[in-house]
Amino acid sequence: MNESTVDIVKKEHHAPAFHYLLFDSDSVLNEVLHGYQNVEDKTAVDRRTSFHAFSVTKTFTAVAIMQLIADGKIKLSDTISSHIPAYSFSRPVTIRNLLNHQSGIANPLPLKWTHLADKHTSFDYSKFSDTIILNHLELKRSPGTKYAYSNINYLVLGRLIEEISGKEYQAYITENILSLLPTKEYIGFDIPETNHANGYHANTWLQNLLLGFLLNKDTMIYRAGEDWNGFHPFYNNGAPYGGIICAPDALRAYCQELLKNNGKIMPKSSIKEMLTEQQTTKGENTGMALGWFKGTLNESDYYCHAGGGGGYYSEIRIYPSLGLGSVIMTNSSGMSDERILDQLDIQYLKNIK
Repeated sequence: MNESTVDIVKKEHHAPAFHYLLFDSDSVLNEVLHGYQNVEDKTAVDRRTSFHAFSVTKTFTAVAIMQLIADGKIKLSDTISSHIPAYSFSRPVTIRNLLNHQSGIANPLPLKWTHLADKHTSFDYSKFSDTIILNHLELKRSPGTKYAYSNINYLVLGRLIEEISGKEYQAYITENILSLLPTKEYIGFDIPETNHANGYHANTWLQNLLLGFLLNKDTMIYRAGEDWNGFHPFYNNGAPYGGIICAPDALRAYCQELLKNNGKIMPKSSIKEMLTEQQTTKGENTGMALGWFKGTLNESDYYCHAGGGGGYYSEIRIYPSLGLGSVIMTNSSGMSDERILDQLDIQYLKNIK
């Protein structure tokens, strides 16, 4: 057990369990698993344990859009209304605007956009998505003028994928991305019947107060012990912005495909375009590419995305110039982009330059 990794994660993000991987395009260089996927039963996390990926899903949505662009079916400069006339925003919004969060669409807190697992078969995603989008057609600012994160951007992109491909969002992603990944571990949009990590939230007065503002505690939460509140099994309402559920090794395989020169997911030229930092119409850098955030660690650029919410927190990243990538998934709430991987990856990167 790499104790320094455990100590770092405990300091950066308190969670019952985590699974961290560092890898190059072909192999795993470091892997650390620690803790309990179920604190009540003291069930240890293992390589098959799955977690909610939350907003890491946005990178899959971005890849799907880039695939459709590579196939000549859409262009980054296309307006959404040209493909879905009902989505007539108050100013023209392009596919690029949505991918890089410069659309001007508002971002209402989506944490209440969840439903319990026992309601999943009856949940109407199309109705939910259309209702949210159509209620936010009035933009807060002109597209392209400012970076401002919005989950609604990716609801719109999800509906666009359905419109262009003629398939449900989950079916398109499964067929064109998930099924191509060289991994035996689970990745999909359904909670596995076994080996899925329970989600938890620290049982402190401050955290409980915060949770009361963000979620319906009466239906979502139960007391799991002195230190933790547990989440009943649930799904995010919007699959395109936060629906992926997987074992971390599946995200490892996904990132490796994006690092390869001849990956199965899409051409290298499309990956390069996707990982190009975007600017506003004033020429200002945004720290955002097309669906991925840009950062620098040990003088090497990386592209990343975090996914957090009630009960879970995840991060993925790739370092194209180094041919490296990393993943961490945990089973406690995360409400911001914590960049835990900065602290973990540097332990390796500082030895290679």
